[in-house]
Amino acid sequence: FGDILSGETIKYSFKFKNTGKADLLISSFKATCGCTIPTFSKDPVKPGKEGFIDVTFDSKGIFGFQNKEITVVTNTIPNSHTLYLRANVKRSLN
Repeated sequence: FGDILSGETIKYSFKFKNTGKADLLISSFKATCGCTIPTFSKDPVKPGKEGFIDVTFDSKGIFGFQNKEITVVTNTIPNSHTLYLRANVKRSLN
């Protein structure tokens, strides 16, 4: 995200395509802190189709460089994948 001001809420959508031969299922996810909230495609993603994982990062009360991880658990091999959000959170001048 580059530089953002503390207190901003930033959203990003990670889009992906199922390149496998079976339905892709996302079973769970885990974020490194409560300031990072992921939501995801709950329906199976058919082969050749696209899905998403939307992530909201709330920078309220956070300052400095942030490297947030979201671990996604799926029915693939390997079964876990890590997504990263990076931002430099600056103090508001207010």
